Amino acid sequence: MKFILFLLIISMVLPMGAQDNTDVFLMTVENTKAENWQVQNFKNISNQEGYDNQPSFLDSTNLAYAGTRNGATDIAIHNLPSGQQWWLNMPTEGGEYSPQLIPGEQAVAAVRLDPNGLQRLYKYPFGEQPPRLLFDQLQVAYFAYYDSTTLLSSVLNNGELALVLADTKTQQIDTLFQNAGRSIHKVPNRNAMTYTLVNEDGNHDVYWLDMEDKESFFICQLPIGIQDYAWLDEDRMILGSNTACYVYDTLGTPQWTKVADLKDYKLEKMSRIATTNNGNRIAFAAISKAMRPIPVIEKQVASYNSKNLAAFSECFAANVQVRRFPNKVLYEGRETLRKNYADYYESVATTSVEVINRIALNSFVIDAETATDNGNTKKQVAIYDVNNGEIKSMTFLFDTEVDFDPEAIVDKQLEAYNNRDIDAFIATYSEDIRLYNYPNTLTSSGHEGLRKGYTHFFQSTPDLHCEIKNRIVIGNVVIDEEYITMNDTHFSAIAVYEVGTNKIERVTFLR
Repeated sequence: MKFILFLLIISMVLPMGAQDNTDVFLMTVENTKAENWQVQNFKNISNQEGYDNQPSFLDSTNLAYAGTRNGATDIAIHNLPSGQQWWLNMPTEGGEYSPQLIPGEQAVAAVRLDPNGLQRLYKYPFGEQPPRLLFDQLQVAYFAYYDSTTLLSSVLNNGELALVLADTKTQQIDTLFQNAGRSIHKVPNRNAMTYTLVNEDGNHDVYWLDMEDKESFFICQLPIGIQDYAWLDEDRMILGSNTACYVYDTLGTPQWTKVADLKDYKLEKMSRIATTNNGNRIAFAAISKAMRPIPVIEKQVASYNSKNLAAFSECFAANVQVRRFPNKVLYEGRETLRKNYADYYESVATTSVEVINRIALNSFVIDAETATDNGNTKKQVAIYDVNNGEIKSMTFLFDTEVDFDPEAIVDKQLEAYNNRDIDAFIATYSEDIRLYNYPNTLTSSGHEGLRKGYTHFFQSTPDLHCEIKNRIVIGNVVIDEEYITMNDTHFSAIAVYEVGTNKIERVTFLR
């Protein structure tokens, strides 16, 4: 099971009708003070149909956003180091938007759009506690916390948005301005917040609010048509416009300066944006123009079977890695792949692949296949990692004969996990068991590591349960699509179990 412990808008109003099919993207910039940014680790972390938007960093390693689940919008949490995602809240009849950490608490505040049309601010604690309404009288649309009880928000007021300063403890409410915008922020390392007001030309002006004397002053105007910005640090703001990032230095030249163009990542209409405290990790919402993972794989299979080498090779990234599981690199690069498959096509009269089972999660697609060449058929499994509409790695597992049942051992482990029986759970693993995050990052080793990681985890999660949604078996390897429930939250993961005669010897998690 998972070696993971629980880690503790819109337009003028929240979307009630059709919404853009947006995704949440994440990237790293090591030096945000450079004139031209070097973007690294760019990834679409939602990568699904529907409205995924409004990212907000809970801390340096966890990101919350409004994500689509079964046609509804709920609070999704993405853990940056592991890539694991889960849902913070139980599904509601309405939807949750604009999730943000409440300072000093293990809880998130979010706007809930109820079926009766009301949109109000709720507190969603981590763990088993139910959500709690923070204000009875306020129809909150957008907000940001200054401290654990003070927040600045745009609220619905006679069909318009008013800027309101409110205290969740005393329930005191002060209306400051009309014609408020949606982008409100606490300024890092300052006793101040910023907000936007709509000017007479219909554009958005950014204002500074001193939280000690409650005085406001004008900072700048956002570019025409832009509503969203964030703070990189106490002096610099960032925004996204179509495919580019711009920075405004309040201590420098009074203009928005382009620092990065992301057009090569196949996106458009950048909007909501968020940064970590040190500013080097940036998340934003945008419309993805890249093909989703499953259609990419289907195109790859179809072009392989038709021997369309050009279309086949176009499915892969320029620096694609082709591996043998778990992490043996066979070769790298699209051009090498193209040459190898051209040689292969020349060497066989007929060849084809048929997908007989598929597991898909986030950027990963795992296909159980029958591969036939010159009339000879064999079983194989391909693990694809797809990013930005291209296959960045393809890892093969091939069938081998075994004289034992690997599923029986994995099922015994599953039973012990669901019973939270630490001794029975550990007994299903070899003494030198190794747990990895895909493809080869070691997270735990040996029985001692398992016991250290899982004992408290089992004790603190009385509702722990794992359900197998799909399974692929090849040789001694069992690949499970798992749906985990713990502390009233739910997430999916893929576990690849390599099984010896009587014990599980290695587990690789894809998140």
